[in-house]
Amino acid sequence: MDCGSVLQALSLVKKGRIYDLETERFKGMNIWNGHCGFEIVSYASPSGRRKLKNTNAHCSVNWYQKGEWMDEEHNAPDYRMGCNTEMVMGPLHLGTHIDALCHWTTGEDDHWYGGYTDAEYGSVLGPSKCDAAKIPPMIMRGVMLDIASYKGVEYLPGDYIISAEDCEACARWEGVALKRGDAVLLRTGNGWPEERAGGAGLGISAARYLVEEGGAILVGDDKSCLDGEKADGSMSVPRHPQPVHHYLLIQQGVHIMEYVQLEELARDEVYEFCFISCSPKLRNATGMPVRPIALV
Repeated sequence: MDCGSVLQALSLVKKGRIYDLETERFKGMNIWNGHCGFEIVSYASPSGRRKLKNTNAHCSVNWYQKGEWMDEEHNAPDYRMGCNTEMVMGPLHLGTHIDALCHWTTGEDDHWYGGYTDAEYGSVLGPSKCDAAKIPPMIMRGVMLDIASYKGVEYLPGDYIISAEDCEACARWEGVALKRGDAVLLRTGNGWPEERAGGAGLGISAARYLVEEGGAILVGDDKSCLDGEKADGSMSVPRHPQPVHHYLLIQQGVHIMEYVQLEELARDEVYEFCFISCSPKLRNATGMPVRPIALV
């Protein structure tokens, strides 16, 4: 993304309206079954810490014992300061998230984008090349292809594979033209936290069309997995378990964003916007939760 493309994206903002495209995250939320579950656990509460006062707990957690920084001498009754904290355990591919280019591998050598192999660059801490810490801040033109509305349905059938023809016709129906450098987001009508659209998702012809003809540098949708799955469990390429991920991440170096919340954009028929997304720089991670927004 150069300065010119960023300025062009920002020029799309006319009304100052912000659309939040992120899911809420919570215990029991939907997670693709290839990832571990999610837990948010209270680490400490004001009353819980005070109950450590007369124990032999270490001073790093025993803040209220005599001589520590929250004892009666330092924490006056007028203030009685306390603190709630928590810890989170779960996958980084959680809710609305972006896939790093090291997420999926291929071949006997388990290589990912750039030819980096697991044997050489897959450390005990995780991949050391193309990890989530390398994902740049993104400010670009965004386009939503509302495939469900174009098809005249509330949500796509659970085994529907989105094709290149669908993408081209939907863009024409919306009156938008895809441009090089776009973030293209496809709406199946899946909803959140419902799973109405089942295995509906992108097919390989659509992925190739969006990148090779449309010029997309990021592709996302409102599902937990971008790849479309047929009723028999097969994908858009025979005997290939993740053809769209393979093509976008490994072959093209195009980031994938999943569980993007597109219902408000669809309601307001917003198909073109300034798209902004920033992800934390976590070294060795294969993906990262994000809070993308659309500005119009």
